[in-house]
Amino acid sequence: MFRLSARATVLGSILIPINCYWLIISRQPYQYQPIPTIISPFFNVIFILLLLVIFNRVFARFSPRSILTREELIIIYVMLSVASAIQSFQMMQTLTTMMEVPFRRATVENDWKNLFGKYIPNWLSVSNKKSVMAYYQGDSTFYHWPHIVSWFMPALWWSGFIIVLVFVMHCVTLYVRANWVEHERLSYPIIQLPLAMSHQTRLGIRSNHKSIFSQNVLWFGVVISGGIALINGLSDLFPTIPPIKIHPRNHNLSQYITAQPWRSMGAFRVGVVAPVIGLAFFMPLDMSISCVFFFFLSKVQRIVAVSLGAQQVAYSGYLVYLNQQSFGALAGITVIALWSGHKLISGTSVMRDNRQAQLYLLDKETKKDFITLKWPLLGIVLGIIILSIFMWKAGLSIWLALSFFILYYFISLGVARFRAEMGVPLHDFHFTGPDQMLPSIFSPRRLGYKNISIMSMLGFFNFTYRAHPQPHQIEGYALLNRAKAHYGLLFPSVMIALVVGVVSFFWIYLHTAYQHGGSSLERFAHVVYTRLANWLTGPSDDIDYGGLLAIGTGFGAVIWFNFMRQYFLWWKLHPAGYAISNSLDINHFWFSILVGFFLKHLLIRYGGIKKYQQAQPFFLGLILGEYTIGSIWTIVGNIIHQQIFFGGSF
Repeated sequence: MFRLSARATVLGSILIPINCYWLIISRQPYQYQPIPTIISPFFNVIFILLLLVIFNRVFARFSPRSILTREELIIIYVMLSVASAIQSFQMMQTLTTMMEVPFRRATVENDWKNLFGKYIPNWLSVSNKKSVMAYYQGDSTFYHWPHIVSWFMPALWWSGFIIVLVFVMHCVTLYVRANWVEHERLSYPIIQLPLAMSHQTRLGIRSNHKSIFSQNVLWFGVVISGGIALINGLSDLFPTIPPIKIHPRNHNLSQYITAQPWRSMGAFRVGVVAPVIGLAFFMPLDMSISCVFFFFLSKVQRIVAVSLGAQQVAYSGYLVYLNQQSFGALAGITVIALWSGHKLISGTSVMRDNRQAQLYLLDKETKKDFITLKWPLLGIVLGIIILSIFMWKAGLSIWLALSFFILYYFISLGVARFRAEMGVPLHDFHFTGPDQMLPSIFSPRRLGYKNISIMSMLGFFNFTYRAHPQPHQIEGYALLNRAKAHYGLLFPSVMIALVVGVVSFFWIYLHTAYQHGGSSLERFAHVVYTRLANWLTGPSDDIDYGGLLAIGTGFGAVIWFNFMRQYFLWWKLHPAGYAISNSLDINHFWFSILVGFFLKHLLIRYGGIKKYQQAQPFFLGLILGEYTIGSIWTIVGNIIHQQIFFGGSF
C-alpha cells in the first residue's frame, strides 16, 4: 500500500499562489527583479524549501510527529518547481501578452490586422480595445465586468490546453521513468541540493548520515556566495559601498574585438557565478568539459561562416544554422535515450539467466506502483489527439497539429534527458521549437498562411526552454528514488499543482497587470509576431535545404559522438554539450562551468573520491548562499519597488 500524505499536497497547493505572486510581481516594469527561473534549480523554490526545513526543526522540539517527512518535502518541492515552470515568463507570462499584442500593436504601417489578425480566433485572444488598454496602462482594476468577460473564455480555453500539454509530459515521464531512474541511474546533478536539504535526523534518533546543515564546510560556501550577494545588493542600494565585480556582465571581452570576422563570434563574457560553479561541480567531468568545448566550437563556426561571406540572420543565428543544429542534436539525444532503454520501456527485458534478470527487474516499489506502462502510453496518445483537435478547431490543419506536437514532445524529452544526464543548469534553446523550425524550413506559403499564424500563437511555450516543466517531473522521481520514498503520491500531486498553478496564475497575473500595467513582457510576443509578419511577406516559397542539412548534421553529429563514447574509452566529448553550444545563457556561464570542472578534476586527481565527497557540502553551500540572499533581495526589492542587482546568476 502507498502511504499517501494529503497534507503535503494541501500545503503545496497553498504555497503555489503565494509563489506565483512572487514570480509575477518581480516582473512588473517598476519592480523588475532578478528572474528565479533562468537556471535550475529555481532559487525561489529552494528558498521556500529552506523555510520549510527551518520550520521543521522548530516544530520538532514541540511536536516531533507533526513535522514534514522527507517524502513530503520532496513532494512540495516538485509541486512548486512544476508550478513555477508553467507560471514563469518563459511560458504563461508570455501567453497573456500573446493573447492581446496582435490587436493592440496592429497599425496601418505594419498591417498586422490584414496579415494575420483575421486568422486569430476570438475565443483564444483578447481584442476588446478598452480592456486591453486598461490592462496595458495599469492604474485600473481587473474586477470590472467588461474586463472579466474579455479574459474569461480565452483564459479558460488556454488553461485546459496547458493542463493537457503538461499532463502529456508527465505521461512521457512515467513511460521512461523506470529506465532513467532505476535502470540507468543517471547522475541528476540538479537534484543534489534539494536531496541534501530534505534529509533530516529526528530528535532522539541516531542516523548514519549527518544533516547537511550540521557540516561546517557547508557554511563556508554559504558565507562566500551569500557574502558576495549581500555586498553587491547593498552596493546597488547604497552606491558608496563598492561592489564585487566578478559577474560575467562586468567582463565582456568582445568589446575589445572590433574587426571582422572575429567580431561575428558575439558576446565573450568572462566571470564567475558562485551557484553555477557549485552546480557544475556535480556535473560529470566529461559533461562539463564538453559544454565548454562546444561553446568555443560554435564561436568558430560563426567566424568561419562570416569569413566565407555569410551574414547574420535575426533571431536565427548565422547562415550555419546553429538553431537548426541544436534542434537536430536534441532529436538525436532523444533517439539515443529511447534506444538505450527500449527493451525495458517495452515492458519486458531479454534475460539470459536469473542473475542477469535481477539487474533489470524493477524494485518492489515499482512493481506495486499503480501506474503501468500501458496507462502512460494511452495518456500520451489521447493527450496529443486532444491537443491536435484543439488546434484544429483554432484553424490549424490536423496533420500539421499532429506533426507539431509529436515534434514538440520529442524535443521535450530531449531537454529532460539533457538535464538528467548532463546536469547543466541552463537549457534555453531559443528559437529551436517546431513553431520556428517548420515554417523556416518548409516555407510559410507551402504550409499555408493561416496555419503559420495559428502555430505562431504556440510560441509562448517554445520561445525558450529555460523553465521547461518536464525535467522537474523526472527529477521528482529521481529524488524519491534516492530518498527511498514512495512514488505513488507524486503524479496526483503534480496534477493538482498544475491545475492550481494555471488557475491561480490568471487570477493573480490579471489582478496585478490591471494595477501596474501588463507591458513588461510584451517584447517577447512582439518578437514572435514580427517574425510571423516577416514570414508572411517574405518572397520565398522554396524549401530551405540548408536548414534541413543543418538539422541532419546536428542529428548525425550526436549519433557519431555517442558511437565514439561507447567504443573508444579515450573519447570524452559528450553530445549533450554540442546541443547546448548555441545557448544564449552559455555566454554568461561557460567560465563558471569551466571553473567547476577544474576544481572537481583537481580534487579527484590529488585527493581521491574521499576528498571529493568531503568537499561536496562546500559546493552545495555556494549554491545555497546566493540563492538565499538573492531571494531575500528580490523580496526586499518588491517591497520597496526597486530593482536590486546582487550580481547573481539570474
